[in-house]
Amino acid sequence: MRRSLLVLVSLIVVAGCGANDFKPTEIQRMRFEPAREAEQRGDHATALAIYEDAADDGIAYAQYRVAQMYQGGIGTEPDPAQAARWYAAASEQGHPGAHRALAAMHESGQGMTQDPAAALALYRKAAAAGDVSSSLKIGQFLERGIGTDPDPAAAVEYYRAAAAGGRFDAHLALAGLYERGEGVDKDPDEAERWYAAAAESLFVAAGRGDARAQEYLGELYLSGQGVPRDADRGIAWLTAAAEGGRASAQLDLARVLARGDDGVPPDPAAAVPYYEMAAAQGSASAQYELANLYAAGDGVPQDGARAVQLYQQAAAQGEVRAYVRIGDVYGRGQGIAKDQVEANKWYAEAARHGDAKGLFRLGEAYERGNGVEADQVRALMWYRLARDQGYTQAASRVERVAARLDDGERGEADALAAAWLRENGAS
Repeated sequence: MRRSLLVLVSLIVVAGCGANDFKPTEIQRMRFEPAREAEQRGDHATALAIYEDAADDGIAYAQYRVAQMYQGGIGTEPDPAQAARWYAAASEQGHPGAHRALAAMHESGQGMTQDPAAALALYRKAAAAGDVSSSLKIGQFLERGIGTDPDPAAAVEYYRAAAAGGRFDAHLALAGLYERGEGVDKDPDEAERWYAAAAESLFVAAGRGDARAQEYLGELYLSGQGVPRDADRGIAWLTAAAEGGRASAQLDLARVLARGDDGVPPDPAAAVPYYEMAAAQGSASAQYELANLYAAGDGVPQDGARAVQLYQQAAAQGEVRAYVRIGDVYGRGQGIAKDQVEANKWYAEAARHGDAKGLFRLGEAYERGNGVEADQVRALMWYRLARDQGYTQAASRVERVAARLDDGERGEADALAAAWLRENGAS
């Protein structure tokens, strides 16, 4: 491995989530002292300039620090491309933290084209240097087939390495594999052992205020996996995580409160604040489910305008079901003026986004003359499209409407359906 003649470093392998760093030599520490002093007084731009000068000289530690500063926008505007450049430079010198950070950028596509295979290769380098969090990542990639073919059996070994390093995520992953029998023989007792190990680690981390650990521990208490089932404790830990700002915990807690659970009576009104928190953080699922409550007036006063707003936010993030629900709000007049023409516009949008229920709703509109002139040929067209996309209720409608038409009209419906598929990129 090529190294600059100016660099004399020793590798510190730090297990866990923290970055693994190359320790600077005594001479390098003296060189970096002004940078550290600048950072302490909040002059990050000066610190960056000092680190960048050393990075240009090939010092891996400095390259890694410069990359972190560009990535985080410390002393400069955020610049993912520059961060990737400097992480790559440090990675070429074998810096484990740089391997992992660059892998994460390849994984997410931040500052570069998304490349799961390249991410996996870098995580492997970091894991080989002893980075526990990278072992966890490799396990996840292998289990899910990210950047490689799925290989749960190989994932098990990496999860074991991460579990030995204290990663509760790895404990939970192993528990799930043993519970499902993926990559290992199905073994409920072994699964329970891993859940119990996870609970021990989670309890410590949750007590320190780790919101993710609080969320996972709450879920274990609600399910009774690894710990005796205790709904009150489960809700308490989920609440701590939710109020700590963790969006997934806010959503989980809202769902438990809204729908109820063993020992937890349904209380949609209590769920609403947590749905609102998660929705405000951009959770499409929270936006969609909260919109359902506003549309139905369940736990909140019925408010169709608010429901539509939330459905639109969810739809913008890929929640395709939201288009039909907007149509239903207008079509049924749920807390808003009834408007079947507007409803049909949203059903058509749902159809264009591949939602078979939107196709079915358009079939109903044309069959009954809701917001459009009744047209049995077009009703058959939409019902057939919905049926062919697997919407089971459409099959009986196809039979019913087709029975009213002659061969020529049925053929016209087929032609209209084929034309719609061509126009909308389907075959």
